[in-house]
Amino acid sequence: MTTAALTHFVFVDLENVPEIDLGLVDGTPVHVTLMIGKNQKKMDLPLVQQIHRLAAQVELVEVGASGRNALDLTLSYYLGQTVLRVPDARFTIVSKDKDFDPMIAHLAGKGIKVVRCENLAALPFPPRPGKSSAVKATPPVKSTAHAKAVTLIKADSPDNRFEKLVARLRNISATRPKKKSRLLSRINSDFGNKLTAAEQNEKLDLLISRGILSIDEKGAVDYSPMTDVPF
Repeated sequence: MTTAALTHFVFVDLENVPEIDLGLVDGTPVHVTLMIGKNQKKMDLPLVQQIHRLAAQVELVEVGASGRNALDLTLSYYLGQTVLRVPDARFTIVSKDKDFDPMIAHLAGKGIKVVRCENLAALPFPPRPGKSSAVKATPPVKSTAHAKAVTLIKADSPDNRFEKLVARLRNISATRPKKKSRLLSRINSDFGNKLTAAEQNEKLDLLISRGILSIDEKGAVDYSPMTDVPF
């Protein structure tokens, strides 16, 4: 798969998020860079097998130095180099480390489509059924009653709520928040007031990366029409 064919670049802080399922990106236009800490001496066999099978999509980078933020800084370097090469692509950092957020906000303010997710499964593109070789498989549905319950859960899933939020924010006749603080409150409200501050900001980053809105340095929200390209 050539660089020109790739549309999404993912950088995984493997020291922070050691359990991932690369089968989720199998066959998609996604390139994954796995950042390995200096003190990481072992890797699970299923992950090693996935790396070999998806060698065209996966790159391993061993961070030679140790110490506070050594991996974070190295990941930021590789992200920056990729942004220079393919500025119109989409970028995701997979890490639970919130120290990346100021950099992400800075890049997003310059029009770079970049977000942070806490696990690979939370990436904003759908998995490909039948191609994932996840270590933990989802148990099969055993009854019609169970199947109906699953359907109901999906109808009110976070993804569905997010798309409803997008639709509301695109409605020019509706009252839309004009300040970042009010927008975050609106996002939390649309998700049943159950989101943490970090989760609210993650949803906001997704709205920005999808071109739904933009926010200036003073926190003012702009809903001017922009191109919305799904992940």
